Amino acid sequence: MTKVCQLSSLYQLSQEREQLGEPCLLLIYADGNTALGNDESEKAEAARFLREADFMSAVVSDGDISDELASAADMTVKADEADEYVAKLYKDKTKKQIREINACFIKARTAPAEEVLATESRAFYRLMADKNGGNSNE
Repeated sequence: MTKVCQLSSLYQLSQEREQLGEPCLLLIYADGNTALGNDESEKAEAARFLREADFMSAVVSDGDISDELASAADMTVKADEADEYVAKLYKDKTKKQIREINACFIKARTAPAEEVLATESRAFYRLMADKNGGNSNE
């Protein structure tokens, strides 16, 4: 998990991708002044960056989040619930389990429901095979 704070726009993230490392979840702490970008091209680039990211993203805030900002990220989380949410999602999970969880969320960004369910099903069988030491029967 990676946390970023004090951004004036999410466009900055798309320009500094390599500094984020390889997060499974990017928590973007926003305030009332955080925007997607300063103009339409920056907004489009920031939205594309988050839509194509190989990690999940969450806008975290104590207050209201603009619809534009909320729709660019995978989810929104209240600031006082962020740590608890991350703990529930990833606590005691292996790297492989986290990758499988993320694959399902990432697929849900753009794919139809049938593809999301197929991804979830394959992930479930792979994880069960690991747990039971057998074949996944995919």
